[in-house]
Amino acid sequence: MRIGVLNTPNDVAVARHLGYFKEAFPGRKISFITFDSGVDANKALMSGGVDFATMGDTNGVVALSAGIPVRLLWINEICGANEALVARDGCKIHCLEDVAGKTIATPFASTSHYSLMIALKQAGLTHKVRLLDMDTQNIVAAWQRGNIDAAYTWQPTLTELLKNGQVLIDSSDLGKKGVQTGNITLVREAILQERPDDARRFTEAVAKAHRLRASDPAKAVAAAAAQTGISVAEAKTQVAGTTWLTQAEMYRQDGLGTPSHPGAFTRAMMRTGQFMHQQQTVSTAPTLSEFSTFIDTGGK
Repeated sequence: MRIGVLNTPNDVAVARHLGYFKEAFPGRKISFITFDSGVDANKALMSGGVDFATMGDTNGVVALSAGIPVRLLWINEICGANEALVARDGCKIHCLEDVAGKTIATPFASTSHYSLMIALKQAGLTHKVRLLDMDTQNIVAAWQRGNIDAAYTWQPTLTELLKNGQVLIDSSDLGKKGVQTGNITLVREAILQERPDDARRFTEAVAKAHRLRASDPAKAVAAAAAQTGISVAEAKTQVAGTTWLTQAEMYRQDGLGTPSHPGAFTRAMMRTGQFMHQQQTVSTAPTLSEFSTFIDTGGK
């Protein structure tokens, strides 16, 4: 069993640290492969290098648009304050409008990139900034060198940038305006065909982590911190910036919904795809019908 993960204190980190995956797959060897971005995760899914992979929902749109043989299985978290546009101190940026003429970095094709483009569009700044495509490690390095003025990225990179920066807008602000993003898990179609019970077992493991956060948040945060190698205080801040749906909500109309009735999150992904197509990030914008066939309910 090969699972692609993000190095972030999410449900997968909790389930991994507390042995929920071992319980779900007794006797199976489980390998975890860390990806910095969904771009690399999609490559691994396409080549069969991983069976499941967590990524931003924008890369889920890329996978569907590109015809990668995968299905959308789970919403790990809905983004909020854990993703933000941060301005570096000393750059004379005090509000979103001040980024005009400035240099902003973000990982292209990520949820942060999408949120940044929406924020710039809403503020009438789309063609008034210089955008650079950087992964999170390079963002930190460029920030420290003073090569960029601002960055839209996610935790734990945000914590590093906020040592000498300030938040201008975060993904919870955009969520209030109906722009919803999140991290999702995709599963290879071959797994659904050859070992269909694996999807159910996977969702049981991460759903258990969601229930733990609701019933004992301190234990969940401590597990996430231990797994990702950050402090409990940092993990608490990062987890607090996200929303974890219950397993019931996951396949109802406020989440993924079902293949016959796509939910609010799935419809938000469709709108994301339309915007990405306008920005020429994807060659085609998947339709709601295509998203309907993209959903797998994990054996539910």
